Order: sequence, then C-alpha cells, then structure tokens
Amino acid sequence: MQGHAQFPNLFTPVTLGPITLPNRFVVAPMTTNFANPDGSVGDAVHDYLVARARGGFALVITENIGVHPSGRVMPRMLMGHDDSMLPGLSRLATSIHAAGAKVVGQISHAGRQTKTATTGLPLVAPSPIPCPLNREMPVELTLDGVRQFEQCYIDAACRLYKSGFDGVELHGAHGYLIAEFLSNYSNKRTDIYGGPLENRMRFLLNIVRGIREACPADFALCVRISAQEFVPDGIAIPEAIEIVKRLEAAGIDAISLSVGVYESFNRLSMITGDPEGQWLDMADQVRRHTQLPVMGVGRIKRAEVAEQALQRHQVDIPLFGRASFADPELPNKIASGRSGDIIWCNSCNICLGRSARPETICPVNPAVGREAMFEFHQTPEPRRIAIVGAGWASLTAAWVAASRGHSVTVYDTSTGLGGIQDWRARVPGLEEFADSTTALVGRAKRAGVRFIHDTFEPADCDLVWAVRRYTPFAVNALTDGRDALSSYEVLETPGRIPGDEVALIGQDLATAEAALLLASHGKRVILRCPTRFIALDGHPGYRESTLKAYKHLGVTVETSFKGAIAQCKGALVIGEIGPAAAIDAPEAQWSTPFSPTRVDHWIADAYEPNVLTRTIYEAADLALAT
Repeated sequence: MQGHAQFPNLFTPVTLGPITLPNRFVVAPMTTNFANPDGSVGDAVHDYLVARARGGFALVITENIGVHPSGRVMPRMLMGHDDSMLPGLSRLATSIHAAGAKVVGQISHAGRQTKTATTGLPLVAPSPIPCPLNREMPVELTLDGVRQFEQCYIDAACRLYKSGFDGVELHGAHGYLIAEFLSNYSNKRTDIYGGPLENRMRFLLNIVRGIREACPADFALCVRISAQEFVPDGIAIPEAIEIVKRLEAAGIDAISLSVGVYESFNRLSMITGDPEGQWLDMADQVRRHTQLPVMGVGRIKRAEVAEQALQRHQVDIPLFGRASFADPELPNKIASGRSGDIIWCNSCNICLGRSARPETICPVNPAVGREAMFEFHQTPEPRRIAIVGAGWASLTAAWVAASRGHSVTVYDTSTGLGGIQDWRARVPGLEEFADSTTALVGRAKRAGVRFIHDTFEPADCDLVWAVRRYTPFAVNALTDGRDALSSYEVLETPGRIPGDEVALIGQDLATAEAALLLASHGKRVILRCPTRFIALDGHPGYRESTLKAYKHLGVTVETSFKGAIAQCKGALVIGEIGPAAAIDAPEAQWSTPFSPTRVDHWIADAYEPNVLTRTIYEAADLALAT
C-alpha cells in the first residue's frame, strides 16, 4: 500500500505561520559537530542536511547555530554570530530549497552548559550557578550583558533571513541560555530578569519582539522549550503551558516541545527498548491550551507511531531525529510503500554520545556527514569478493562493495546473521537490534549481495574478507585456574551455564547484559563490578535501564568489588576487569569463529557500541577503497 493511503495524516499539508509544508515529516534539530572549525557551513553539514531534504522531509530544522562565540557547545558548532557566516548559510538554504524542502535555522547559546576549553571565553549565565555536569562557574550577566545577548539572537536571526532561510527557531530547551532564564532551576536573579515567570520570560520575549521588528512577516518564528525538565525547581507541564500561552500572545508561529536539561539528559536521549513516542502525551497536555502548531519528540521513528499521534491530535508535527540519521530516505520510502527497506534507528545513542569520534556517527548509516563518499561510482575493476561472516561491519562492507559494482557473496549460517549484535538482540529489552540486522541484510541484498549459508569455505573469488571477533579480556588469565566462561560465551549460548547460581565479575557492558540475560533465564545472579558503575563502556542510559531490570529480576549487584574470585559461589562468568586492550593494540584479544584457508583482510566484529561503530566505519572504508 502506498504511504499516502496508509498514513493520510502524515501526508496532509500543515502551516507554520508563513510556511506551508506538503507533509508532516520534519527533521529535528540534531547537533552533529559537522561544521567547519570556524563555525561556517562546510560540505559535511551541507551534504548531511541536503540529503534529508532529498529524502522527502518537508522541513529541515538545522542543529543549533551559535549566536556568540561564548555559547559554543561543541568545537565545530555551526555559527551565525557575524556576517562571515552568510555565504555558507546562503549555500545551505539554496541547496535545501532546490531539493524540495523548507529550512528553519535553530539559534542558540549554551550559557553555562559548555566549557571554556570549548569556547575560549568565560561562561555566562543568568546566575552564578555551575552546570552540575560540567562543574564550571559561569559569570552572572549584568543588565547590559543580558541586553547584549538579546541583540545577538536578533542579529543571528536576521542573518538567517538574509541567507534565504524560511524561518528561525529559538532554542529555549535543554538547559541552554534561554532555558536558563526561563527556569527557576537555574535563574536565581532578583532583578527584572528573575523571580516571577513574567520576569524570567523577559529575555525570551525581548528576543521575540526584536526579531518580529527586524524581520518581515514571511519569516517564520518558532520557539523550542523543555515542557518538563525533571530537576528540582525546573519547568514542569503547568508552567510550560503558561510559557506557551505567553509566547502565542507575543506572535510566534509554532512551538516545539522537548524535555530535559543536561542534568536529566538520559530522559532526553532515550535508548533501545524505551517506548516509541514517549513524550507525545506530554505534548498533548500542552497542545490543548494553544492554537499554535505543536511539534513533538519522543523517539519517533516509525510512521505508525507518528500517524497515531496525529490522529489523536497529540502534536501537529512529529519530529524525526535519530531516525533521520539512520535513513535520510525514510519519508520517500514510506510514501512509495517501501517501509520494509527502511534502515531503522535502534537508539544505541552513539550519535549523541560521540565517544568514538567527535562528530556524529551512526553504526547503521556510515554515510551520515559523508554523503559524497557514498554516491557509489562504479569501480573500473570489478572483483569477486567473498565475505566470511555476517556481522554488522561485514554486512556494511558487502553493501558498499556491491553498490560499487563488485560481485559479493557472504558466507554465514542462516541463524548467525548479525554476528555479535545477534547475541545482543537476545538480551531482554534489546530485541530491536534484530530489526537493525534485518535492515542491514536487506540493504545488502538490494545491492546485489548473495548469501550462502552453512559453509565457510569460499570458492571462485578474487578477495576473501573474514570476520574476527574482538574480545577485550582473556578469561584464563583472570580465574586463578578456576573453571569459568567469558561473558561473550554466555551471551552466545546462555544455556551453557550449569546450575542455578551464577556469579559474574566484570565492569563492561557485555558482562552487565550477560547478567540480565541469565536472570531472564531463571538463574540466581550476582554481578560483582570492580568499578563504581556497571557497564562502564556503555551509554549511561543503558546503565540506568539495566539496573531497573535487575531490580525486577532479582539480580544482586556489588560495585567497587575488590574481593577474591574464590569468594564467588556457583558458576563463574568473567568479563572485563581493569582496562581492556584497545582494538588496535598489539595485545588485543581476537577469536576467529570462521577460518577459511585464505584471508586477504580481516573485518572486526565487536559487542560494545563504540568499538562496533569503529569497526563498521573501517569496513565501509575498506569497501570504498577496493
């Protein structure tokens, strides 16, 4: 069925003040760190955003564009603080329009939620209260300083208008400078900018009025706020409703609702297994009190969830954030009835964590920010490539190589597709990883990759690439001679554990999730973690959700464990204890589940998402260079 018939509300036009959109697919503002070092628009951020416009999104809202150098939140943040940024911004707007979409620029200042190491300037805020995460004292803005920054926002909005943008969004969410003025959590001023809501809104409303006076009526003005901050004295739904009412009276064109500040970031950056559309009910509570078009978030990735939100009038526009990282063609695929071809985001949060690289990366879409490299010019020397093993990295290499004109065959078992991530998909709450494996296999098949099951000895090929598995620890070196299994062995085959009682020792994500898997199989589990936190190499959101699951399943957790292995009763499982060898270190541990007689190049497979993503990018680059 074509998407227009299946999802009629998603394909119904909507108006945001002077902007009319042909559908409700909108790219959420997502920080990427793709800008040039000076903050200007370069090829990476340009190509990334234009690809989403070509993919059928009716509106692209850019990531936060800085209004002043002291408000940089990342070293390569887009900037709109002076006229030197105009050529790049104009190029971006022109290209997005040529691709068929509208563009709104989100403008922002980080306030206290950055570091002087990033900005090179003192931090500023309404009050001298440090961000609990960054722990750096900001300078309290004087009245003259407040007015200076109001003008910075107004000037940046004018630059967007001059550059051909269709509108501007004021970033008043997530604890940045506007939000710091709005919230009692961060604003303790006693002058006309602090205290009652009327005063705390003064900064934002002065900016709104200034933009309305400086820019013509055909330039849309939107505001984004956190409707729930989840911190003491923070904004909650009743106050958010009042803020929206006053913004509507001030003449803005649309409101975008999100949640959280840095201190409650895990609420914003939802992870695998969290409900899709989690914050739509919150948006609905606000929407009932305004006539403004309401944009909402909450891990929206499937058309079914977005369509239902529109049917229920929870929002007027569902924003697609990480889902648009994973597949820029998502709207076009839905429109043409090809939902089965979508590359699904599994909310691993590698794109938000950026611990593997400073810029946004995506394990299911290594083309993000590198779109020009993935235009797949046909190779002048097509080869027959055999890939032994079907982990995510090798599936990516197969797709890229076949798309470039090589003849590619993948050898693996029919039940082993996905490699180590197939193990992860068995962990309760992480079943979505299986959806990603299915998508990656489908992408490879559409590129022409053949799959041969139950044999690992390729024939008639020019190149053989084989999978080897990165194991960050050696069990035998840790057990003092006592029989033990590794957490990887448990994840691969949980039925191998004898008896009813299991002790796991390890500080890594794999060990934490092996404990969860064994508990779900009815084992009595104790996890002894040498460090203060479990799953030290995982996103904090996984740590939090895993601990909640432990309580439900009765898993006992001991952190900062310094005892002897001899103290552990029952079956013994060993994970990472102490710093692991890096994947590129000479002492790195490897297992080779497939051993063809010839290997021209090894492709790594890994469990932990950061390491996994690195292996995927290396595999993609191998195929691009072949």
